[in-house]
Amino acid sequence: MLTLHVALQIGDVRRLGRITVASRADPGDLSDCNPAIFRTSLETAGTHWLHSDDTRPPPPRLAELVAGRNVLSALSGPDSPVHARLASLSPASLFSFDPPPRRDWNGHITDQWRNDLERQGLLIGKCAYRRTQLLIHPSARLQQNGALVLAATCQSELAATIDTTPVILIHPGSGGVTKCWPLENFIAVGRALRAAGRTPVFVLGPAEMERWPAATHDALSSEFATLVEPAPNVLAAVLSAAAALLGNDSGPSHLAALLGTRTLTLFGPTAAEKWRPLGTHAIALRGEPQNHEDWGIDPENVATSLANR
Repeated sequence: MLTLHVALQIGDVRRLGRITVASRADPGDLSDCNPAIFRTSLETAGTHWLHSDDTRPPPPRLAELVAGRNVLSALSGPDSPVHARLASLSPASLFSFDPPPRRDWNGHITDQWRNDLERQGLLIGKCAYRRTQLLIHPSARLQQNGALVLAATCQSELAATIDTTPVILIHPGSGGVTKCWPLENFIAVGRALRAAGRTPVFVLGPAEMERWPAATHDALSSEFATLVEPAPNVLAAVLSAAAALLGNDSGPSHLAALLGTRTLTLFGPTAAEKWRPLGTHAIALRGEPQNHEDWGIDPENVATSLANR
């Protein structure tokens, strides 16, 4: 998602109004947003050819994606074999960066990438304030679909006031266990939000369903409206329709921020100053996991921040 944020800083992207992304993660259907995002998987694109010394012709889909196009590659740097293979496919322009943070880099990771691209001659806007405003504007259809999903999810006595109270999504998971704030703290936030007249909805991904025992799932769904393993299109829709999202350092937090949704992202062991989501209404809160099991972040303060935003 942060790579998309860099792409949005390129003037031609805004002018042309569309981006085609080849990625492992699926952000959902954003094709009628502004700019329009079209996605293909790395497997479908045949990017394995870029990492080999195969003398056979490239996969047709890869050749189609690259030939005559302006290409921004986050696969490796400009001196790599991957860059050379991409260049052999005759793109209109090609700029590459190596995504891992350098040891000497203390700023946001997108600034490292931007600096690397500028050294190759790519012109990117300099205004730091403007860079935080660049986002994907969700379509009315996407937001309406998300509102319908949330309404259906909340059709219970637990959330009977769905039509009149703001829905705040709570995503307690992440790909890495150490990046997750304790579940009991998220539950405490949910209870406080409900007491403040908000409608908390928990969003659980595959990692949470695999990691937690069934009793934990049952207890959570008996107390809160819960959206379990939503498909990418559904997740994008509900993120665009919700009043806010509370989450860890994870993909949904970055996507929500990119869609302009109010986000509060909690950081423990990872550096917020380097990896925080970027967006008009994105806030990151850094805890102290080395000193506190709950990172020293008070659930009541988190709930107050969400309820007052």
